[in-house]
Amino acid sequence: MPSTVTTAMRGTVDVLAGTLTFEPLPDPSSSLSVRRNISAAIYGNQGSTVRIYNSAVTVTEPSSPGKKTYSANVGVRNLLAFPIGDEQAGVPTDTMGIYAFVNSGPTVISTSSACTPACVVTVLNNHGTLAFNALAQKYWHWQERLGAAGSPTDTTLLRKSWVFEADTKVTAFSFDVLISAAWSAPNETRWKIDYQGDSLPLFNAEPRWQRITAGTLGTVVLNTPSAGILTITVPASARLNYYRNDSLRNTTNAYIESRFRTNTATTGPEMSFGIDDDVKFIAVGLSGTQVGFISGSFAFIGTPVTASTTTFHTYQIRKFAADSAQLWMDGARIASRTNSAFSASIVGISYGFYFGIAGVGISPLSVSGSSSSWDYVIYEIGVVQP
Repeated sequence: MPSTVTTAMRGTVDVLAGTLTFEPLPDPSSSLSVRRNISAAIYGNQGSTVRIYNSAVTVTEPSSPGKKTYSANVGVRNLLAFPIGDEQAGVPTDTMGIYAFVNSGPTVISTSSACTPACVVTVLNNHGTLAFNALAQKYWHWQERLGAAGSPTDTTLLRKSWVFEADTKVTAFSFDVLISAAWSAPNETRWKIDYQGDSLPLFNAEPRWQRITAGTLGTVVLNTPSAGILTITVPASARLNYYRNDSLRNTTNAYIESRFRTNTATTGPEMSFGIDDDVKFIAVGLSGTQVGFISGSFAFIGTPVTASTTTFHTYQIRKFAADSAQLWMDGARIASRTNSAFSASIVGISYGFYFGIAGVGISPLSVSGSSSSWDYVIYEIGVVQP
C-alpha cells in the first residue's frame, strides 16, 4: 500500500438543486500521511480507482429549530483490477469491508443570507469514528467485499444513507471523502482490524464480530466502568466471547493486542484472547492474580506471571509464523514459547482471532461466574507488531 495519498474526492451538496455530486480534487494541497491505525489502502480518485454514486438528496425538517437535514443513499463501485474489502482474493469467511470516511469538512460554500453566528454543517449519522489518517474521523461502512472492476460483484449490494444537518440559510456545502479498503495479496501485505470498546462487537462494530455463548447468556454493557469500555459478565457455567474468522495461515506473521482487566478474582484464566491459525491455538489468559499463555483446555501453560490483573494493562501476543510466539505486557516481553508448546487448533471452532470470557476446561465455562472490561482489541495479519 502507498505511504501517502495524493488524491481525494469532494462531495458537494447543492441544496437548491437537491443534488449530491462527487468529483476528484483537481489540485490536492498536500499529500496526506497515512496512519496504520486500521488496515487498508487509503485512496479516492473518483472515476479512476473508485466511483461513489448516490440517489437524489432528500430534505427534511428536523426537530432542531433553524435546521434542515439532507440525506442521500450512497454506494461504492470498485474500479481497480483486483478485489477490495478483504485480504483474501477468494470469498472470505469474514469480510473486513469498505469504509468511506470524511477527510475534511463539511464546509459551508454558500448561504442565502449572512449567518450570525456562522452557519455550520455536521455529519449526522456516521457509523462511528476511527483514526484513518487523523484522529476521530467519521465514517460509513459496507460489510462487503467487491470484485475486480467489470465483474458482476464490483458494486456494493446495499446503499448506505448519508445524513447531514445544516442551518436553513445554507444553500451549498462540501466535504472531502476517502475510501479505506483492504486489498488482497499481493497488492497489500498487512491487514489490520481495530475494535474499540465503545460499540457492541456483534451489532455496532465495523466490521462485525461473531459471538460464542454457552450456558445462561451473560450481559454486555457499554461505557462501564467508564466511557468507551465494554464490560462482559457471565454467571457460573457459562461463557461469552467474540471471534472473527479472518484468513490466517500457520506460516503467516500476526499479532493481537488488547487493553483489558478482569473484574473477578478467578482461580483459573477465565478471561482470554488469542489466535487460532488452523494449526496451533495461541492464546493468553488472565486469572485474578496471574497472566500467561494457555492451552486448548484453557489452562495455563507452564508457570504464569504474577500481575495486577484487576487493573487495566495492555497485553500483546506476537506470532512469528510457525516458529514461536511472545507475550508482551505494557510494552515489555514477559513470556515466549516455541510453537511446539502450544495446543493444536481447536477442532470445530476456527476462531481466527477472539476475545472475551472463554472460561476454563476442555469444554470451557466460567466456574463461579466472572466479569471483565475491555478497552480495545486490535489485530493485524502479516506483521508481528504495530
